[in-house]
Amino acid sequence: NLMDPEWFQTAARLGLAFLLGGVIGLERETHGQAAGLRTHMVVTIGAALITLISLKVSLMGSGVPADPGRIAAQIVSGIGFLGAGAIIRYGMTIRGLTTAACLWTSAGIGMACGIGFWFGAVATSALTVIATFVFDRVEKKYLQDTSVKRILIRASEGAGVLEKVEGVFKKESIRMKSIGIEKDFVEKILQLNITVNMSEKINLETLLDRLNDVPNVERVEIE
Repeated sequence: NLMDPEWFQTAARLGLAFLLGGVIGLERETHGQAAGLRTHMVVTIGAALITLISLKVSLMGSGVPADPGRIAAQIVSGIGFLGAGAIIRYGMTIRGLTTAACLWTSAGIGMACGIGFWFGAVATSALTVIATFVFDRVEKKYLQDTSVKRILIRASEGAGVLEKVEGVFKKESIRMKSIGIEKDFVEKILQLNITVNMSEKINLETLLDRLNDVPNVERVEIE
């Protein structure tokens, strides 16, 4: 019966979970993330359904006290496996942390829809979109957009190679985080393994040319 209160309530809760999950997923989709529209929608709907099942089980009247939060609580820990799959290492940086957080939050939104906490679900969805969409642009506009790079330099033995390389970094406002030095005393070759924190605005090709112009430098790689 379509007018049955329980049927209507279930459909409304799942429907809201579907819509709110889609809103967050669509924002992630615009950032080219693997976990996008469909993933977030399915996560939110699934969390809502499991929460509804928890409520249903607790009200079945089996004579045994049932905790409606016991089954739903597994969503919070279980969604971590899916979130971990969204996190990848890209060179020296980690990507996907925001998407993993969105998946975890989507599960919470689905649970809120499952118990009928409409305001909490809608408010959390709105704040999540503001945090990921609006503040992403605020960060890019007002905060320095930096990334970690590893620079490998091979140079023949010569005086002041490291100092001159550091001079290039200083001129480009690149901050060195760590440095590893390996020296072949037979072939008289110096290997520098340098980790730096640099602005995304720096032209890598120009940086390569300037490092290559340092006397005795034979090869430069940026990862």
